[in-house]
Amino acid sequence: MNQSVLSQQESVRETRVQRKKREARERIIRTAETLMRSRPVDSVTIQDITSVADVGHGTFYLHFSSKYEVLLPIIQQVASDWDEVIQYCFAEADDPARVMCGAMRFMGRAILADPLWVWLLQHSGMPITDMKDAVGRFAARDFGKGLMSGRFVVPDLALTSSFMMGGYVTGLLAIAETGDGLESAVDQLAELLLRTLGIEAEEAAVIAHLPLPEPALNGAPIIAWQLPAHNQGESQ
Repeated sequence: MNQSVLSQQESVRETRVQRKKREARERIIRTAETLMRSRPVDSVTIQDITSVADVGHGTFYLHFSSKYEVLLPIIQQVASDWDEVIQYCFAEADDPARVMCGAMRFMGRAILADPLWVWLLQHSGMPITDMKDAVGRFAARDFGKGLMSGRFVVPDLALTSSFMMGGYVTGLLAIAETGDGLESAVDQLAELLLRTLGIEAEEAAVIAHLPLPEPALNGAPIIAWQLPAHNQGESQ
């Protein structure tokens, strides 16, 4: 058998191995999300996940080192879906302050309505960098637009960016721990962060309390968007 044929066969074998690894990883993620949404996250073990996913412990640890790590791609995908809705809902808005504030209010409500996110905030010791990877895309995009247009004025770009993300995450954690007045608290958090970007206090208060657009319009990318049950009547 010549070298060319051997190389082609080796390439096929590598592709099959890679496909099997990818399929096993995806099965682990799907299984973990299903289990963690069907009962308390703390009660789901790695053994539960591997048993239902029909993979060995070695396969699990090939891809993830802990239950916490398997949650990261789950929330990253959820955040990506939410970001599609945010972009759809604010497609016609031309004020970066309104868009960024609306995104923070939308995302905050969604995070606090999702038990997986709340568990991560409260129990996982989730680093700010991981949270930034999950939800930071909308912030970075709209933050940049506001800076370029002069709508936002900050003394130090890197410092302000870090402060904004850290303040948002720790603010959501504090709101989750109190459990009272979630919507109004999220709006207040967004208002405070707008003021960090140089928006005057009076205007920030107005922007942070504008009606939120309906998140499940016909044709929206993510029709299955769900706000907390007690907040669904607030949609505009």
